[in-house]
Amino acid sequence: MENILEILFGTLIINNLALKKFVGLSQLTRPGQDESETLTLGLSAAFVMLVSSLASYGIHTFVLLPAGLTVLNTLVNVVLMVASAAAVMAYLKGKKPEHYAALKNALPILSINSAILYLLLTNAQNELDLPTVLATSIGAPLGLLFAFVLYGAVKERLAVSDTPKAFKGLPILLVYAALALMALSGLNGIF
Repeated sequence: MENILEILFGTLIINNLALKKFVGLSQLTRPGQDESETLTLGLSAAFVMLVSSLASYGIHTFVLLPAGLTVLNTLVNVVLMVASAAAVMAYLKGKKPEHYAALKNALPILSINSAILYLLLTNAQNELDLPTVLATSIGAPLGLLFAFVLYGAVKERLAVSDTPKAFKGLPILLVYAALALMALSGLNGIF
């Protein structure tokens, strides 16, 4: 159990997919998000990542590995990502139409999110056991949500600050990402 908590904390903060691995940044750079949009998009990405990761583990362990078809891993994981993203879009459209209207252009990006694919392929490649996959499937989405909230706060702050013209937009967000990575790298070696 102690090891599982270390893996969970490690994927949440120390090995954050968006801040350390620089995957899944496509949603972070979207302009014009407020707090509610950022939180909804982050929770949607977290849900897609969690469901896809657990389904990928089951299919990889019980179907592809015994049949010797691990070469189909990427294709199966992409199909899982698209299906999970479609389920999230359908849920938001039916239950929260105001959030769906604000995010309808960004939600399809969830179906090809590199952070989700990275997690699915890494879990399959390392052939992790179920508790470890569960810990990474919870920690990585929460870490991505953490990065979304951080980027959202930075965007709000930058909207009212006097940023030099050369740094407006994406360049200043990348500078922020580098600073956040340096801050988080100070946690390396804790676990």
